[in-house]
Order: sequence, then structure tokens, then C-alpha cells
Amino acid sequence: MIIRTKQLFLLKLLKIHLTMKRIISLLAFAVISIAGASAQNNYCAVAGTYYDAEGKIAISDPKTTLQVQLTVTQEQTIVGPYAKYAQKFLGVRPALVERTSYNVTNAVIALAPEQATALPADGYTSKAETYLGSLDEFAKITPDRLSSSMISIEDAAQQAAQMIFSIRKHRMELITGEAGENVFGGGLKDALDALDEKEQELMELFLGKKISTTSTHSYIIPLANGVTEYTVAKFAAQSGLKPASAADGDVVKLTLTPGAEPKLSSLQEVEASNKAAIAVRIANFATCSVAAGNKMIGTNTLPVFELGRTAYILGSAKK
Repeated sequence: MIIRTKQLFLLKLLKIHLTMKRIISLLAFAVISIAGASAQNNYCAVAGTYYDAEGKIAISDPKTTLQVQLTVTQEQTIVGPYAKYAQKFLGVRPALVERTSYNVTNAVIALAPEQATALPADGYTSKAETYLGSLDEFAKITPDRLSSSMISIEDAAQQAAQMIFSIRKHRMELITGEAGENVFGGGLKDALDALDEKEQELMELFLGKKISTTSTHSYIIPLANGVTEYTVAKFAAQSGLKPASAADGDVVKLTLTPGAEPKLSSLQEVEASNKAAIAVRIANFATCSVAAGNKMIGTNTLPVFELGRTAYILGSAKK
């Protein structure tokens, strides 16, 4: 009788063990199914505690982090040494005050690198130095000076203006064939290019230099449940980008506009009260847009878990 009772007890334990093992296997199967779906569309993930494929308890907390890459253009005006004589000798009015301005021209929004392929690395244009000076300054000895004779700045400006008109006249003679009978084909092109370059050097002495520098700056934005507006950075036309915490400057804002309520495409939902149910988080495909002040500079549609919903699926499968 005692042996019979012990056998029944052992059979009961075995039955419980097999049942738990089957439940764990089925839960793992469901998790694997969801993981497979997530790999394909990146919009669904298990939420909360669950049993993984090895039957171990795991925790999942689906979150979305965005990367915003801003493109900033810097416009710099360098006043020419003969600027105040430009109107007198050339009839034009150039800038007489050096200034620098910034403008946010574009924004690219993507899932952060840990969730998707990273955006191109941040960068900026380089400045090339030459013996005539650099992009942002004039040579100490201006290119119009052809002798060691010392003359006033006004006289030097007048001579530079005369050289500009002389170059233009010589260019026209080459084009019309009135000069340079033996200059033709590739030689003519090289001669015209050399004249253009020389005229540009002389014109810059009056009109100054305008330098445009483009740079990119990336920001990582962790999202919060239900929040649809985020300050990426601050921006000022005179000084460029500033931290989001800066007291002044226009706001560079990220706005999320939820799309239609997300649904599971291939898995059937059940009630949360079902003991075999597994919670899954379905991301909402939201329109993510970035504005600098009142100017829209970028938009993209991305899956956002924080604007999605929680659904429940049955942790079972057909044999």
C-alpha cells in the first residue's frame, strides 16, 4: 500500500514537471515567433517578464531612442582691404563690416545606432591654405602689388581697379580673336581660366571674401511614454548651435505625430486575464519632424514604442 502511494506521488510529480516543461516550451515558442516578427519589421517586442528559448526567466522593456543629425551652414564675410573704395572705382557697394551668420539647413532623423544603421559621422568642410593667403584672410602682400614702390591705399585701389578692366578687355580680345592669333583650343581655355582667376583675386580686394562652411552635429534623444515634443538643441543666427539647456536661442524641436493605432499582423490577440497570455509592445509608426524656429528642416516615419500599445498573445502553439 505504501509502495502504491509512493508510485502515485511520483507519477503526479512527473505529470506536473512535464506540464511545466510544456508550458515553458510553448512560451519560448511564442517569444521566438515574436522575435522573428520583430527582426522583419522592428515594431513588436515582448514586454515584461517571460521565459526565453532556454526556459530561463528574462525581462524585456522595449524602448525607442532616436538620433537627430543637424546640418549647419556658417556664412562668413571678410571685408576686402579696398572695400571703402569699391564704389568710387568700381561702382559697387560691398560689405564694410565683417560678420558671421549661421543657419540650420537640414535634419535627418533615424533610429539610434544601437537600434539601426548609424547615420554618417559628423564632419565639416576643411580650409585650404595657399601662399596668397587663406580662405578667411587676405595675403599680407596683396596680389595686385607688382613693385616695391610705396603708394597710398587709395592709389593702390585705383590701380587694382584699372587692372580688373584691363583683364576684362584682354579676355574679350581673346574671345573675339582680336588678340592672340596663336592662342586656340586648350591653350585658349587655359588663358581664359588664368584671367578669370586673376580677376577673382583682384575683385576680392574690393568685394571681400564670402566663406561657406557646412558641418553636421548629431544628438541622441531617448523617448518617454506619451511625450511627443523634445528640445534637440537651441540655435542663434549669430553664434550657431547651443545646448538644449541654454537660456537663449531659438528652439530646434523634435515633434512626434502618432500614426494609426498599431495592430498585430500575424498573431492573434487574447485577453490580458488569460493565464497563458504574453504581453507584447507594438510600436506606433509616427511621423518624426524637426523644426528650427518656425522652419521645418526634416521629417521621417519611424516605429516608436513609447507611442504604441501593449497587446497580449496566447503562449501556445499547435503540435
